[in-house]
Amino acid sequence: MIDFVGLRRWFALLSLCLVVPCLAALALWQLNPGIDFDGGLELEVRFLRGAAERDVASAAAQAGFSDADVTTGDEGTFLVAFGLESAGDVAGRDQALVDALAEQIGPVEVADARLAGENLRVEVELWFPADVSQDDVRDVMRGMGAADARIQQTGDSAFKIRAEEPDGGNLDDLRGDIEGALRAQLGDFFVLSSAGVSGILSAEIAADAGIALTIAAIAILIYISLAFRRLASPGLYGAAAIVALLHDITIVVGLFAILGRLADTEVNAMFVTALLAIIGYSVNDTIVVFDRIRENRLAHPTERFRTSVNAAITQSLGRSLNTSLTLIFALVALFLIGGVTVRPFVLVLLVGAVAGTYSSIGIAAQVVVLWNEGGLYRLLRVGPRPATAPVTTTE
Repeated sequence: MIDFVGLRRWFALLSLCLVVPCLAALALWQLNPGIDFDGGLELEVRFLRGAAERDVASAAAQAGFSDADVTTGDEGTFLVAFGLESAGDVAGRDQALVDALAEQIGPVEVADARLAGENLRVEVELWFPADVSQDDVRDVMRGMGAADARIQQTGDSAFKIRAEEPDGGNLDDLRGDIEGALRAQLGDFFVLSSAGVSGILSAEIAADAGIALTIAAIAILIYISLAFRRLASPGLYGAAAIVALLHDITIVVGLFAILGRLADTEVNAMFVTALLAIIGYSVNDTIVVFDRIRENRLAHPTERFRTSVNAAITQSLGRSLNTSLTLIFALVALFLIGGVTVRPFVLVLLVGAVAGTYSSIGIAAQVVVLWNEGGLYRLLRVGPRPATAPVTTTE
């Protein structure tokens, strides 16, 4: 049996090393609110080099792709379909087409390439990025009186633009003004996404998010207190779970404060959704450990409390690690191959899963031991020194 309780000073040191920088980041930089919490208009646009279907078809034919069929795809892309002599020619022919189009029209970005049907035909989805920089977009926004607009480059000639809600709150007019100015000064573009949230609605979303987190914490405290009512100080188990939960949330929120400062990562309603998911996962892992403590205490009421806790953690360790690693592997895969828009959400879940697994052992269980052995009394010097009460067997 591993002496996890004997390692509590190391757990405390590790938690301090994690929590203190997160709290400092929150105090210094706060979170970087997204449009859901801050209000305003958000546009993501991709600037395109002037090209038509006939230009692409002509360039493909001159490069030896006489059988190429060219159609216009979504978001300003082109679909070029051509035949192959053998399946092994896919990579070489794709690159030959891209090189020919780049030489005759301009830089090319390939969005996708796939076999179409069973007759050795390939479909290549591509687009032609314009020569537009982040400074160019910023100059346009400054020229129309929106110097405080935030510009973030999301890809080749693709940018995300965040502008504050104008006086009067007419987001449709603001969207039209921005699109008109960009098109007039930087050329054609395609709107990849567009969202607008009024200041009143964003304030309501922020308030509702805080209420949801508070209700979840109170419900957890009540539920665990009732579930462990057969043990001495059942409310202690609920309080310990809340402490572990605050530990996990502080790490996640602090990390996003750091990322907001360094990488301009925003938090939105999906961030709150992920936090609520973390709450459920963290508490679930903590309850597994607490449940084993309850079984050990009921079976061996005279056993030293720390021995019951060490046994409980050892007994549940394999289950916790197997469950956590399965989830973590799936989240890592989704983070690496998923889209850019889901990565912040996945990152919250990933960090929360790791922190939740650790806190159930290194925080929640240790808080219960400290209270039962009088450690919190000596540390805080508040209230009467607790005595380990006998286990009750009444329902």
